[in-house]
Amino acid sequence: MSLMRRGRDWWDWPFESIRNLPSIFDINFPSFTGLFSRPRVDIIESETEIIATAELPGVDKKDIEINVYDNILEIKGQTSVDEEKEDKNYYIRERYYGSFARRIELPAEVDPERTTAKFENGILKITMPKLHPSKPKKRRIDIE
Repeated sequence: MSLMRRGRDWWDWPFESIRNLPSIFDINFPSFTGLFSRPRVDIIESETEIIATAELPGVDKKDIEINVYDNILEIKGQTSVDEEKEDKNYYIRERYYGSFARRIELPAEVDPERTTAKFENGILKITMPKLHPSKPKKRRIDIE
């Protein structure tokens, strides 16, 4: 089985190496993860549907918005601080609070009317039936 990354946003590639820097730099530099916080998403395509699974830890179900349009899956949401106290002296503060959005181009046309979503234990699963289910096509090509 081979993994193929589809629907990567144009701003992903320059920052992948930065996100993977050794944690030794965390000692002297502030965390910049909040600038690029977006949910991690896996997309699986079958003959009849596309399934997206997103990690949304600490997000409340009521703070998530899902849209499907023009072969685009859009996941938006908001995370908030439970208790914000100005007098706290944080030694390390790495958790991200604020809004996030993720737009992914889908590999096939889906039916927004039959799309469903489930959210459990911080995992969002979106099932999108294809409008035109694909049938595996195989054709032998003769060489001239």
